[in-house]
Amino acid sequence: MTDPKKTIPQPQKEEPALWESYGSFPVWILKLISALTPGFLISKSPAPKRKLPQ
Repeated sequence: MTDPKKTIPQPQKEEPALWESYGSFPVWILKLISALTPGFLISKSPAPKRKLPQ
C-alpha cells in the first residue's frame, strides 16, 4: 500500500526548444518579441478586473 503522506515529486517543466511551438506560435518568434519589448511594458501590472453587477 502507498502512504498518502508521501508526495511524488513532479519533474521540472523544461522550456520548449527554439524550433518547437508554444500553442500556435513558434518559440523563436516569442523569444524575439520578448527581446524587443521594453522592460517597462513587461513589468506593467494587469488592469484591474471589473465587478459584474449582480
